[in-house]
Amino acid sequence: MANPIDAQGTVFTFNDGTTGQVVGGIISFGIDSTADEREVTTLASSAKEYKLGLQDHGTLQLSVLYDRSDVGQAAMITARAGNLTREVVMTLSSGDIATFNVLVKALPIDGAADDDLKSTIDLRITGDITWT
Repeated sequence: MANPIDAQGTVFTFNDGTTGQVVGGIISFGIDSTADEREVTTLASSAKEYKLGLQDHGTLQLSVLYDRSDVGQAAMITARAGNLTREVVMTLSSGDIATFNVLVKALPIDGAADDDLKSTIDLRITGDITWT
């Protein structure tokens, strides 16, 4: 049986260029890692054949309660405005740590009647993810 890791307690820090700032107000997150596929079918093949290309870690999406005064969210806003690559550290409740670089693609603000402002922040992962 698998030993599930609680999502509750996961912490994200976003480097502001000097130090890691904890990102507050996170409701949920997701990483959409994939790899390109290359067709390697030849005339000798009896069916289509494929090989995987380089891994693409895709984007990290953070669903947050929008708060410009939060130091982590503010660091992302600054990085987006400056088109800066920054380091993110994701610490799971198990103690496992993932470190990777991102570009801040989008910081939309969503609102509705009788609700809090929210954002689904898109962070494009560039390079590899290192697990420790």
